[in-house]
Amino acid sequence: MPIPAAEGKAWGIVFGEEFAKAPAPYFGVNIFDVLASNWDPLLKNVHQQLEMVKQFGGRSHLWTVRDHGRRKRVLWVNYYPQSLAAYKEQMPEFADGPIWKEFCDLVESYQWFCTTEQPSTEP
Repeated sequence: MPIPAAEGKAWGIVFGEEFAKAPAPYFGVNIFDVLASNWDPLLKNVHQQLEMVKQFGGRSHLWTVRDHGRRKRVLWVNYYPQSLAAYKEQMPEFADGPIWKEFCDLVESYQWFCTTEQPSTEP
């Protein structure tokens, strides 16, 4: 079942708040499930999103997929070396736009969080 429109829109606020208050550099961590039947359109959509990431000075850091037959689980991590606080107001606009709406229609579940770059991966 696609992500409901209200939930998709709410992510824009979360993106803006988290990117604005996190000290750079940081990672935007996306975790989502997509049906195999939506895989090709999803890849096209992600390429469009990646162009936006690059416009914000970021880059794709990690893309990994676990294939569960009918469904794929994706971990996509983007790296941002500089603060995106100046773009805080644009994040809700992004969530109202066609690229994000299409993404929400293609995925079955979605989770995102922002984490700062750490000197170690140990707790």
